Amino acid sequence: MNRLLKTLKEHPILIVLLLGLVYRLIFLLSYYYSPDWEQLLVDSLFHDRWAMSIAAGNIAGEDTFFRAPFYIYLLGFIYAIVGHSLMAARIFGHMVGLAAVALTYLIATRLFSRRIGLIAGIIHALYPIAVYFESELLVDNLFAMLMELSFWLLLISADKKQMKYFILTGLVIGLAAVTRPVILALTPLYLIWIFIKIGPAANSIKNAVQLILGLILMITPVTLRNYMVADDFVLISSSGGINFFIGNNPDADGLSAAMPRPLGRNWEIKDIKFAAEEETGRTMRASEVSNFWMQKGLGWAKDNPGDFIRLYGKKLYHCINNFEISNNRNLKLFMGGFNIFKMTPLDFAVLFTMSIFGLGMLLINRRLGGSNLLMLAFIVIYMLVISLFFINARFRLPVIPYIIIFGAVGIDYLISIIKSPRLIKRAVPAAVVAVAACFISVTNVYGLNRNDTAGGYFNRANYYLYLKDLDKAADYYRLALDENPRYAEINLNMGVVQLKMGRGDSAEHYFKRELAQFPDNPRAYTNLASLYYLEEDYDRAEEKARAALEIKPYFVDAHILLMRIYHARGDTAALDNIMNRSIPAAVDDGRIYLNAGLLYSNMKMYDRAVEFLQKAVNHPDPPAETNDFNFNYTRLRDAAPSRIRARAAYQLGYLYGILDRIPQSIEMSRMAIALDSSLTEAYINLINAYAITGQHREAIRLLDIARARFPDNEILKIMSERL
Repeated sequence: MNRLLKTLKEHPILIVLLLGLVYRLIFLLSYYYSPDWEQLLVDSLFHDRWAMSIAAGNIAGEDTFFRAPFYIYLLGFIYAIVGHSLMAARIFGHMVGLAAVALTYLIATRLFSRRIGLIAGIIHALYPIAVYFESELLVDNLFAMLMELSFWLLLISADKKQMKYFILTGLVIGLAAVTRPVILALTPLYLIWIFIKIGPAANSIKNAVQLILGLILMITPVTLRNYMVADDFVLISSSGGINFFIGNNPDADGLSAAMPRPLGRNWEIKDIKFAAEEETGRTMRASEVSNFWMQKGLGWAKDNPGDFIRLYGKKLYHCINNFEISNNRNLKLFMGGFNIFKMTPLDFAVLFTMSIFGLGMLLINRRLGGSNLLMLAFIVIYMLVISLFFINARFRLPVIPYIIIFGAVGIDYLISIIKSPRLIKRAVPAAVVAVAACFISVTNVYGLNRNDTAGGYFNRANYYLYLKDLDKAADYYRLALDENPRYAEINLNMGVVQLKMGRGDSAEHYFKRELAQFPDNPRAYTNLASLYYLEEDYDRAEEKARAALEIKPYFVDAHILLMRIYHARGDTAALDNIMNRSIPAAVDDGRIYLNAGLLYSNMKMYDRAVEFLQKAVNHPDPPAETNDFNFNYTRLRDAAPSRIRARAAYQLGYLYGILDRIPQSIEMSRMAIALDSSLTEAYINLINAYAITGQHREAIRLLDIARARFPDNEILKIMSERL
């Protein structure tokens, strides 16, 4: 016990880390038993599915990285070891977060004192928004820690003046860059610091080269991989251009990842590529698409300097505003559901106020210089850079540790003032500025609706729709509509729920409400087209499907609807015509081939059906790095390549049975079951094929498996009696 107490006294950071660990365990257990645990949203879902592809052996990938890859590859490595586990992914995130807490302590102790280090460490360990982001499958937590580690190593390098430290610093900067490339904009700060601290120009140049060498060593493999895999020179990732345009265009609000309509919040990688190629009239690589959108954003800023400056000011304002702007998940709705967060009254305004007070006191006492000034420069330059794009809570996360450290300095000065009231007079100017900073941070100059939880209810409803829990989905869509009746796609998805419940009139009502509010949403047209198709009103269905294609010519859902409409009319010529248009427009989506095969099967045009179904079976998976389906649960399920191949293989097995090609029927039915063991029809096909070929023992064995899996299936019961 004495030894333990001695260790804790010598290393008080261990107490801080233990406190942080307990706090995170309480949150993690609460999260585990909440309805949101399995609900991954947009970026988190995309990272999860990409990581699963990596864990399955897709190491090199197939396309240019749209997102920086380091975090996703780490996540893939975790999945390869323990299997697909959200618990493991979130535990890893919290471990990274605790490492960041330790770094906050080390940096604060090195720059100021152990007491300030402890204050900073405790604040970071208990800061709710940081703990929350540690649990999400996002890059920001890892990036923040790596950025902090690079800063700490820079301080050590300047003191040690040894080559290995400068190279190590460069390596960590490189790792941070392949996590989020924005750190490259801060690299000049590292180099300037080297020239300030090292001394003679020759030594400074040598050490700067060493740092740059480490940076290049980390980035080069990613650049080479992009070139070798996709024949495209992309330094790290190709999302920079579109992210810049999102934050700088006539419709930009600076706070959301929305494109101008008709794309809105639900834009896809395919959309931005199509739009760029449509405008330029040529096929473009990922690097060219990124450059296209960057130039459009720069062009708007150049042509509208006043609007650009006003929007940039708005983004800078929200960099220091207390309100945590949601991105994927609604933070107010989510975090309000955890008592552990309510018990910790730490928010950005508190940190910002205390950090301004700390900075003021450092300035008054002439201690703001050297490493302190470097840390301040990191905060300022980083905020200036990210405000060129768009702002939300997770994007400002990397500077939170430095703000915490300055805040800890402010708290330390406050403690000194309480102990020695005579110091109050000297602290008045800093206190006045801090109060003004607090006022700015808590104001709502741009009139945001900070209580709007419609997006959170909408996301929950979407998840329950994916789970086919229609009642819960409808309840949450109603809550979302009550909160914000003009929130895009709530009416659309509510209509889908009503349609699945068999309430066609209600579905039409909600679809039309969506269309009235957003007349450029192609999904609203296709949903109405689907309703009219089910009602056998083929003229209106065709009209709406064509209207969707006017907005989005490559929209697969609309192409498939037109195929079904012409099939229902028995118009083979029109079906062939739309097929000739659909395949070039949606060549990367296997649903086109599957639906063509199914429709030609129904028309007993077996040769054509087999041709298209074989294409569906052999259709390659979309590249995991740029697969739009991985951003959305429902689309991920309905358009999953394995699901498409399974249904195509089943249909081929059925057709080969009709065509008396039994060995091929057996092969395809086996494939269908291997790809999707829930396909009852594939079991029935295979059992029949075994029985026809005299393989009765195998037929009975498979029948037993199918009966156990589908006990209520009437066809299997009949087959059981017959066999």
